[in-house]
Amino acid sequence: MENTVKKTICILSVAFLAIGCGSEEPAPAEETQQAAQEQPAENERQVVRRSERQQESQPLPRRDTQDPEKKVPRIEGQAQEEGYGLTMIVDGSSPEAFAESLELIAMDTTEEQYRDLDSALRFLATYDTAAWSGLPNLYKTLDGMTGEEIIERAREMRAERRSR
Repeated sequence: MENTVKKTICILSVAFLAIGCGSEEPAPAEETQQAAQEQPAENERQVVRRSERQQESQPLPRRDTQDPEKKVPRIEGQAQEEGYGLTMIVDGSSPEAFAESLELIAMDTTEEQYRDLDSALRFLATYDTAAWSGLPNLYKTLDGMTGEEIIERAREMRAERRSR
């Protein structure tokens, strides 16, 4: 009986070996690597470099032809539903960067949301002492703030002016 078991195991081993060694040839390593590079895995993100992205995308359309150094840009919100634009950080390093920040914020806010920010900016441009020596100085004080923080700053300044 022990001899029969050994023969059976030997026959099964040979059968599995024969089945595993089919006549199909494996793909060369170079072709496999190239196919893997061309087709990203389902769970991988495709990375688009900044230089490639800039070539594909068009510059943001200007809604205001006024010089941002002399006048706060007049822009309108574009989103159909409330977005997170007011949580974006404003770049006040230059008037042009500030205007571009406002454009990006407007893309993800409704008209009503952006109107609150626009009202706050116009109030600050009139009553904030930083703006008295020019809008670029105001922009620098707002640098790094979110739209929500700018609205809150104007709200606090309004309340302070009313209490006088």
